[in-house]
Amino acid sequence: MKSIFTEKSLGIDIREKSVSLTLLGKKLRAIEVLAEQTIALKPLIGKDEKAEKHFLNKVNHFITENNVWPEAVVVSLPRGYVTFKTFELPAPDLESAHSMVIFELERQFSSGLEDLYYTFQITPKDGNIFHIASAAIKKEISDYYLGLIRKLNLTPSILDVSTFANVNLGLSQDIENKPSVWALADISPEALDIALVKNNVIEFSRNLNWSKSAIRDANSKETSNSVQLESLSEEITKTLIEELQQTLSSCRSIEDNELVDHIFLTGGGVLTPYIVQQLEKETEVSTTALQSPESVNTLESPSSNTLTSLSLGLREMKKQHIETNLLPQDLRPKRKKVNLKVTLALAATVVILLAGWFVNRVVYTNKALSTLDIQLNEIKGQVASLEKIDLEYEALKNYVDILDTISKQYPDKLPVLDELSHSLPRDTWLTHLKVKQGEIEIKGYSPVASKLIPILENSKSFKETSFVGTIISESAGEKFTIHADLEAASAT
Repeated sequence: MKSIFTEKSLGIDIREKSVSLTLLGKKLRAIEVLAEQTIALKPLIGKDEKAEKHFLNKVNHFITENNVWPEAVVVSLPRGYVTFKTFELPAPDLESAHSMVIFELERQFSSGLEDLYYTFQITPKDGNIFHIASAAIKKEISDYYLGLIRKLNLTPSILDVSTFANVNLGLSQDIENKPSVWALADISPEALDIALVKNNVIEFSRNLNWSKSAIRDANSKETSNSVQLESLSEEITKTLIEELQQTLSSCRSIEDNELVDHIFLTGGGVLTPYIVQQLEKETEVSTTALQSPESVNTLESPSSNTLTSLSLGLREMKKQHIETNLLPQDLRPKRKKVNLKVTLALAATVVILLAGWFVNRVVYTNKALSTLDIQLNEIKGQVASLEKIDLEYEALKNYVDILDTISKQYPDKLPVLDELSHSLPRDTWLTHLKVKQGEIEIKGYSPVASKLIPILENSKSFKETSFVGTIISESAGEKFTIHADLEAASAT
């Protein structure tokens, strides 16, 4: 039996040279991982057309293969492009802290906020002190990535930071004697991201670029020898310990007498178990790899490379401890969350009312028909000629019904063609036209297919105009498929 999901969410974790995708489906009481994949990329920010096309083709293949048209799309961009700041803000109350934080962010981000997308998390502390964990990214960079995603006909609802997503995952882990101070290290071939958490608050985050292509080789099975994997893990562990110590010395919120009680690791792929063992041995600190939350059902354990995208996908399905969004309000889609229980209750009420109305109409109709039958029999008995009229009427009515059916199934195409010829730009041509029962579907090529929707919407003949599938760039132009409903005057 095919599963029915009330909502689908897609998490997209874009790194310097890879993108991880996780598709989640929500049922009444469960969340399931429907598909996941990590795709190797060339750097995108250089605006390399081949790299962009590779990205679009691979992600589009994932979408079409899994029939993904999710209600929510949550994205994180490479951590190296994100500036992360934490600080304490004295304020009389939470409302005042919200009012004051923007002025403090202006001071923290020296380049100013005009050219940045920014977000922050406020956590109350003792003595009217509020802890702020903030992040910002240049508009130019984020708009470039968001533009690529929109070319796939996906509309991001949240632009998050991988650090926040990983810490949310760390806070969901079920471990004994939950530590008050813990560290999280996100390992990738291009970068290392470290976060220090104290009392469920991110006190400090540090990201550094490194070139560890051997990590990618190990995960692509170019290195499968256990001795080589252990040797590589020892090298990574040594660097990781040095960077953890450097991060601790830079964090003023953790005192010298406070110890890191636990370390979470993610992103290392097949190397993660070796690094966990080495790190625990060298530091004598309890170390574990991040796991999927118990609330998420998976057929098999998710790869550590896709855990960040899994956490991103959970943002729109389940309340998280950290709920930040770099997208400003005007770029967020207008989507209302549906209360499923209320919806089901209202649906049940409507069904009961409709059933009562239907029964009442049946009883009333049967009585009316019975009365009409008596009257008709009386009239037929008095005027026999009405029987002939009745038969002729039925014959004519059948002919009219047949003609009406033909008209609906095969509407006149000339008015539609005339409207399209006047509406579409001269640089756009069609390869396919299908008109049936008040609907139209056209296929063709255009240099910029995205401009066709507003043009057709402004026409008097078309409504509810939308793309079917994705726009595909080819040498002849952007290949598109558009579906629209015909206005009554045009359809007849």
